[in-house]
Amino acid sequence: MSLNNKTKSESQLSAINQDVFFKEFTFSKNDFKIEDKSELELADNLVWLDDKCFIYQTKEMNQSSSNYENWFKSKVLKKAVKQIKDTLYYLDVHQSITIENEKGHILNVSDARKCENIKKIIIYDPNDDFPEKLRLCKFYESSEVGNIHLFHMEDYFHICKYLITPSEVSEYLDFREDFYEFYKDGVNRVHEQYLLGHFFETPNVDHFNAEYIKNLKDQHIKKLDFDISGLIENFKKAIINSGFKPETHYYPIIKAIAQLKRSELIEFKKRISTAIEKCEKFEFITPYKFYSVRTDCAFVFIPLHSKNIKNAIVALRNLTYAIKYDNKSRKALGVVVYRNPENIEKIETAWMFIEEDFVFDENMEKALKDNYPFRKSIHKEIKNPYK
Repeated sequence: MSLNNKTKSESQLSAINQDVFFKEFTFSKNDFKIEDKSELELADNLVWLDDKCFIYQTKEMNQSSSNYENWFKSKVLKKAVKQIKDTLYYLDVHQSITIENEKGHILNVSDARKCENIKKIIIYDPNDDFPEKLRLCKFYESSEVGNIHLFHMEDYFHICKYLITPSEVSEYLDFREDFYEFYKDGVNRVHEQYLLGHFFETPNVDHFNAEYIKNLKDQHIKKLDFDISGLIENFKKAIINSGFKPETHYYPIIKAIAQLKRSELIEFKKRISTAIEKCEKFEFITPYKFYSVRTDCAFVFIPLHSKNIKNAIVALRNLTYAIKYDNKSRKALGVVVYRNPENIEKIETAWMFIEEDFVFDENMEKALKDNYPFRKSIHKEIKNPYK
């Protein structure tokens, strides 16, 4: 649907998803042309981030409508379900589906079909006196495409206030489906808030505990601890070694960060903040690092004194390759941080992302053994990042 014809609920969903998933990976202008020049339309909103794909269809109730059950069956359980199925079919059969993301960049999203567990979601926005019984329905079972999540718009908005990364949203949807599969009758007796509280307590779905809803009150959402939005605009001007076209060359960096969970984002922001704080205090500071086993990406944060900025790019290249090799990871993200020598108050950064298979290198082995350039990490096991 074209931007000018968006319904209120489509616009709301697009705004919510941009906050959680970033504009770079959110698509809501989803008309596309195929080989014979025919025009087709994907679902109202598509989010695609590497191995994660979310398909959203929205339905908005006319204010004059009063037959809620008929509307729910015809618009949500029939029409919206069909639009989800059509989108999956289009992704499956068309090799090229070029649409515009919320940054205005045209991308081919057809490879989203390779995602193993595509999330199928219908979000509806009814009138205020919508029946509780219908609102508690959480899934539509399809013999063709599997379970489709059903969300009242208010409930989806609510969970996205708590789940602050794409990985967390994906993890919650998996939990929600597991709960449904374990206890199909029971899931339609509890409110969304209970499921979210249960998720924060434990991924185990073999029991109920009314006390779990208290976890929502205990959630202290300190977004400053993991909000890195202020860094995003810096990416475009500060990336080296990118094979991507200019307007999208920073995408791999955002992907590497967007795939982190809150506990990892906290570590990310803690290290880059420390690098910024200390870069001008000492001539040399040992770089900071951490490694995400889950995403197989190593991170290095390099503080550099303004006197040494002529070495910035060399240091960034060498240490990003070194951190990748040290962790034997497939991916690595490096950032060098320094203050502008002509304006010490101004922070400058340069970023580098590498993705390639690990290959043994005798020279690198010797270099790391003779002069290890990184701080030693203290690995902490976080059993429950939400508690």
